[in-house]
Parts: sequence; C-alpha cells; structure tokens
Amino acid sequence: MKNGSYFIEREKLNAFMKGAAMNEEEGLYIFWETDPKVARRVLPPQLELIDPEHPQVYSYFVNIREPTFAPWYMEAGIGILGARYKEHTGLYFCNLQLSGPGAQMGLLSGREMSGLPKKMCEKIVVERNDDIAHVVVEAKGRRIFEAEIEIGSYNEPIMEAGFTDLVPGASADGYCFLFKYDICSGKDDNVILQNATLLGYDSVTDYRSWEAASIKSISMEPSLDDPWSELVVIKPLGAAYSINSNWVRGMHVLARFEEKESDDLFSYLFAGRYDRSTISTGHQRYGQY
Repeated sequence: MKNGSYFIEREKLNAFMKGAAMNEEEGLYIFWETDPKVARRVLPPQLELIDPEHPQVYSYFVNIREPTFAPWYMEAGIGILGARYKEHTGLYFCNLQLSGPGAQMGLLSGREMSGLPKKMCEKIVVERNDDIAHVVVEAKGRRIFEAEIEIGSYNEPIMEAGFTDLVPGASADGYCFLFKYDICSGKDDNVILQNATLLGYDSVTDYRSWEAASIKSISMEPSLDDPWSELVVIKPLGAAYSINSNWVRGMHVLARFEEKESDDLFSYLFAGRYDRSTISTGHQRYGQY
C-alpha cells in the first residue's frame, strides 16, 4: 500500500473542498412549532425572531450518499427557522450530529471552515417502507430523537405555502447563520471568546423529489450533552421525504463582535459543539454505545 506524507505540495491543495457538495442526500425533513420562551433563550441576542409568538423548528435526517469531500455519511440537524439579522433571514442551527464512514471529514470541514455546530454520534437510522418512514438518533447512549411520519399530506396547511414549488428538477435557495470564533486564555486562565464572526451561509438545493408527510410521533430523550429535547414540540407542522443535492454557493461576513459581546456568545454556542465533560470535574462513561 502506498504511504502518504505529512508534506503535500501546495499546488495539490488547490483542490481542497473545491466545489463542495452534498450530493444524493436522502431522508426526512421534520418541522414543528416550539415554545417562544425556549426559542428566545437559545437564539443568540444578535438575531431576532421574525415571528416571536410562533417560532418554528427545522430538523433533517439524511444519508449523504455522494459527498464530494468524503465517503458517505449520515447527518441530522436541528435549528430555529425564521431568524433575522438586519435584512437577512434564515435558519439558526443549534446542533448537527454525524455518523458513518465520512462523518469525521464532514464534521471537521463543516466546523473549521464554516462554523457549523457539528458533533459525532453513535447512530442515525432513517428507514422507509412504502408510506411509513422512521428515524432514530442516538448520542452517548441517549435516544435524543425519534420520529415516525406518514407520506401523504402535512399536519398543518401552513406548510403548503412554503413548499409548493419543490417539484422534481426544482432548485431552492437556503440561508443560515453561523458563528466562528477564536478561543484564548483570559484572566485567571479562564477561556474566553476574544472575537466572533457572524457568517451568512448561502446554499442551493436541487430536488429530485419532495413528498409531503404528516408527523405521527416525536420523542426526544433529555441529554446534558445534546439537549435536542429543549426544543419542545408545541404543534407538529409537517414533514417530507426527499432526495436532493445541496451545494454551497458562498459564505460572507455579516458582522464581527469583540470583547464582552463576543465572549457572551459562548453561552449560546457551547452545547452545540462541546460536551459537559469539558467543564465538569467529575465525568466518566463506561461500556460501548
């Protein structure tokens, strides 16, 4: 077998993440209305809610079968729809979970390049039989998400207006807010975020299919490390089963924050990226999950 090297010629690196795309994604997209107090609590203060009385949660669970930068992997994500910064509107991601052969490269490239709040988990299962689909996400021995949907129609009519154009061959723009930051040591050796950058992540999704569905059940086990259940389900809105390809059109800087305003963001960004073991003096986990 040919061995690699810790030195790679610079010209070869011009191909690094060039034309990054998540091709042939297949899986579930699930939407619900959550508690307004919860949505405001977890959303960084620099962002507003377009509809503060009826905040919506967006979640997805897909097999990314042909990423351009890694072997296939499974990915699950959860965030708040309808966030706004000045004239920009989009999604604020709380957390993404990854598993499978390409998960490590998917995690590292997403976190280091874009600031996506990604973690590794033990298991993501998405299955479909005829018109019934089921998803499970397990992280650190907790079943942080489980749902069942039925293909046919949405739970609420409001969903129809937002997804009427997702026919085979259609393309749709996507936009989300992400934070990148620099960690350094402050007074008394405390870690601080010296500065932070708010990025606008601009993407496009090309659809092979989008099948409306109703949510039959959702359950989320509480977890100190992966608190998806904080985004409690107040009203199921609907779901879909889709095959699509997603690619990054570009990222741009929306704002830069420094000193206290930057450091205060750590309270909002920590749980999506790190575990409680990094801030506790007593921690242990035994066995294989």
